[in-house]
Amino acid sequence: MHRHFTATAFLIDKKKRTLLLFHKRLQRWMPPGGHVGENETPEEAAKRECKEETGLDVDIIGDSSADLFLRNPEEGRMLKKPIAMLLENIPASAERNEEAHEHMDFLYIAKLLHEDQAVILAEEEGREIRWFTRSEIEALDTETEIFANVRMYILSLL
Repeated sequence: MHRHFTATAFLIDKKKRTLLLFHKRLQRWMPPGGHVGENETPEEAAKRECKEETGLDVDIIGDSSADLFLRNPEEGRMLKKPIAMLLENIPASAERNEEAHEHMDFLYIAKLLHEDQAVILAEEEGREIRWFTRSEIEALDTETEIFANVRMYILSLL
């Protein structure tokens, strides 16, 4: 089974809403995310995917952790800790000529760098994009509108 590294950003605004796009291929409401590129960290991928899919500049929020390089910065730097790491089963796709595979997904929380930014949907990725409140997420059907694990993570954040 082939595995790909991916990164996902749960974007939360000051009004405690999350931004989701209706993914064309998956036919579900999804947060921005995608494959980690060559020479890219997962947090860089999450920021890039947000920009590409929503037009928004974001900051990735990481869990706090001790800086192991504090006294020796020449040795490296700390990466932001994801809120979760998942191994997701991805079914085969004839339209994309892809066999079934797995995604090793790094989940992050993101916040807007500037509150006045305009949302711009990447139409090749999604059919629609919008901000959701907690009650709107709770109302989505896990059989037809949102994956259960995505819904669970959003509800734990809002």
